Amino acid sequence: MVAVGLLARKDFGTHSFWIGTATMVGLNKRSSSRLPGTLADPRGCDRSNGPPGSFKDRCVETQESEPNSVQILAEKESLPTCRVDGNLELTGIIRKGDVDIGGIFSVNYVESHPDLSFRNYPKEVQCSGFSIRDFQCVQTMIFATEEINQNAKLLPNFTLGYRIHDACYTHFQATRAALSLVTGTSDESHSCVRFPSALAIIGGGWSTQSIAISRLVALYNIPMVSYFSTCACLSNKYEYPTFLRTIPSDLFQSQALAQLVHYFNWTWIGLITEDNDYGQNAGNIFRDEAMKLGGCVAFTGIISAMDPTKKILQSLSNIVRYKVKVVLIIASELIVGMIFQEAVRQNVLGIQWIASEAWSTSPFLNNELTHPTFQGTIGFAIQRGDIKGLRDFLVNTHLSQQKSNPLIANLWEDTFNCSLNGSFQTTKILCTGKEDLSTTNTPYLDVDNMRISYNVYKAVYAIAHALHNMIAPLGNKYDLTGGTFNNKLNTWKLLNYLKRVNFEVDGSDKISFDQHGDPYPSYDLVNWQKKNDGSSVFVHVGEFVGNDNLKLKENVIVWQGGRKEIPVSVCSTSCPPGSRRAAQEGKHTCCFDCIPCDQGKISNKSNSLECVTCPLEYWSNQQRDACVLKVIDYISLEETLGAALFGGAMFGIFLSVCILIIFIHHRYNPIVRANNSHLSFCTLAAIVLCFLSSVSYLGQPSALSCVLRNSGFGITFAFCISCILGKTIVVIVAFNVQHPGRKVAILFTPIRQMLLISMCTAFQIIVCTAWNSLAPPQPMEKISYDSPTITLQCDPGSIVAFSLVLGYIGFLVCISFSLAFCVRNLPYHYNEAKFITFSMVIVSAVWVTMVLTYLSSPGKYLEAVEMFGILFSCYGLLICIFVPKCYMILLEPEERIKRCRQGKY
Repeated sequence: MVAVGLLARKDFGTHSFWIGTATMVGLNKRSSSRLPGTLADPRGCDRSNGPPGSFKDRCVETQESEPNSVQILAEKESLPTCRVDGNLELTGIIRKGDVDIGGIFSVNYVESHPDLSFRNYPKEVQCSGFSIRDFQCVQTMIFATEEINQNAKLLPNFTLGYRIHDACYTHFQATRAALSLVTGTSDESHSCVRFPSALAIIGGGWSTQSIAISRLVALYNIPMVSYFSTCACLSNKYEYPTFLRTIPSDLFQSQALAQLVHYFNWTWIGLITEDNDYGQNAGNIFRDEAMKLGGCVAFTGIISAMDPTKKILQSLSNIVRYKVKVVLIIASELIVGMIFQEAVRQNVLGIQWIASEAWSTSPFLNNELTHPTFQGTIGFAIQRGDIKGLRDFLVNTHLSQQKSNPLIANLWEDTFNCSLNGSFQTTKILCTGKEDLSTTNTPYLDVDNMRISYNVYKAVYAIAHALHNMIAPLGNKYDLTGGTFNNKLNTWKLLNYLKRVNFEVDGSDKISFDQHGDPYPSYDLVNWQKKNDGSSVFVHVGEFVGNDNLKLKENVIVWQGGRKEIPVSVCSTSCPPGSRRAAQEGKHTCCFDCIPCDQGKISNKSNSLECVTCPLEYWSNQQRDACVLKVIDYISLEETLGAALFGGAMFGIFLSVCILIIFIHHRYNPIVRANNSHLSFCTLAAIVLCFLSSVSYLGQPSALSCVLRNSGFGITFAFCISCILGKTIVVIVAFNVQHPGRKVAILFTPIRQMLLISMCTAFQIIVCTAWNSLAPPQPMEKISYDSPTITLQCDPGSIVAFSLVLGYIGFLVCISFSLAFCVRNLPYHYNEAKFITFSMVIVSAVWVTMVLTYLSSPGKYLEAVEMFGILFSCYGLLICIFVPKCYMILLEPEERIKRCRQGKY
């Protein structure tokens, strides 16, 4: 009878893995029963115990444990040993040791994809092509293992073996290789093993491979150290608890790339990624980091390995459509090679290409054919390292070693372009085996640019140090026979030691892992340049260490087309200082318009998002890129306004003095005498003083000038209006009293008139004296954020006193106007009352207009409005009251004398 049992089917996310199958020959139906509370295992193993999350095997020989029902039946029926059903048909390089390390590399490419529908038995995967770089990694692992075995200090008296399989650049073939390392199907006996064939695995080469492998080997707590898987998702220890790597995560590379494009002010970037875990995760992280630094991704092209041509053409057309000058490619060499081929065919020039670490140092992409299009490419590469003795080991590789290493045949055919045993259906010559690698210029022997292989070297040593630290406490108590040693070397225990390794390679490069299983981030920045002989070279132009430490050698970099000028890639031209960015509706944030800053605001750097308001005492300069001290503003004689006002005041004084001289010279003229000459003289003197007081409004305010401006004008103008009031009263008394008596004449004698004027003026003097004593006017600075000047003005001190002074003047004007208006209809030959009425109307109109204008005038124009009010009021008095009299005196003297003698005046 035959019973077939499925070991397990475990679902992890989107991946499902069949762990394996086993055939038990000669069992009856009772053989499938198991003891309650145990997990059935086709090998009769109890997996119910062990550390949390592990499948710690507790399979022991029948005589070493209590027999269960399966074991009893096996003894009775003499069952043969458990055997694995089937062969995974993998290319392998095996050297058995006391403990073996697994290796999964993608040396060949897959040509045919097997049927994984689980409806048919999958056929053998057909792989072709050859990756010299990955084969160099295989040889590096072998070299490191042999070097450790010869090291008397590291794992003394201990042999380290290896089991290496080819994954053919696919995740399903990598999964098969991992199953082989777990179940031991690569052994010729195909017998079930109690423990994994490899206690640790180095691989896989790509993130998608590592995700698939890690989910499988995590079932057994087998530590896995990748040398080239950079997806940031693998740092998640909840999903990938046994995964570690010697290459930095894409999180750090994407941050480095974002800082690189930010350093050169490339804000308009094209992004092309591969449709896998590596490309999409790294692309998403870069996009987020670039946005944080103010950059934008114009478009994202996702290239699938299944049908890349259409997406490649679309991505290249987007470069032209979005006018992108800098393009970042995050993809494998295979995809980048296709992009290069199409870009060369379409003659895509003038683009600055940025490379991810997957292809930044690929010698197959940087060659004479791609130089015209891709010279000047810049990108981050894995940190370079030196491995002593490796080149001699690689040179000694020979075709005679292919029995133990079948991949050497691929190397031989690819390097010497020959065929072994007619394996190529071509006219190529047959390989003789006498070819010499040392005479070739193959990249296989290139140890001056060791990057990926150096990571493999570090991974092997990390595992070796973890093993050494784990067995060191045991001393010589372990036994290499009878399974005792294997029982002590548990994979979960090795994983814990591996996480804590801390050592140096050749005393320089320190190796350790953080809590996420990642190494300390460090990258070299390389630039594709061309030598004088036409050959290509990767020039070290900078480095990125840690999280944000970017160092560059700008003078060494050669940009696209062999130029030394830094390329420009922006959606909108940078806004110069003095302007701000305004986003264009419906477009990327990097597409914007430049709006000049408003007055009083500045931006002192390019591409400012906002304009900053200057401090209170500062104002923006003409370029709006700096704050300068505000201009001190007052009415100066040097400006047109000040000169005009000063000229108006001087002309008023001159005119008043001229009229006064005319009146004094013609003091006996009947016109002068009839108009009460002494009051006229006082009025003219008061007008002169008013003109003089207006001059105090010119120049920088001081304590004295502020007193003269307010009190001086208030007193002199009150004196002037008082004189006019006296003249008005005299006119009323003289023409409205029908029978003037002696007593009335005595009341309005010149002395009495001067007493009335003095009393009216005294009140204003008292108010101004109290004002200047208690709260005098003081010079002040008027500052506001929306004004470009600091205006020097006079603070009135007491608003009540200021209002009282102006109000009293208005009161006198109203009385004078009222009295004059009452006698406006005097005989036509006497017009004094009308002249006074007109003058008061003008004064009233001037000051009403002045108040309204004063409330809306900014800065120094407040003072100018006051001065205009004084000047126009004084001119109004002169023109309305005194100019007509001067006209009669000077131009019609004889006629006026004649009329006076006839009693008509």
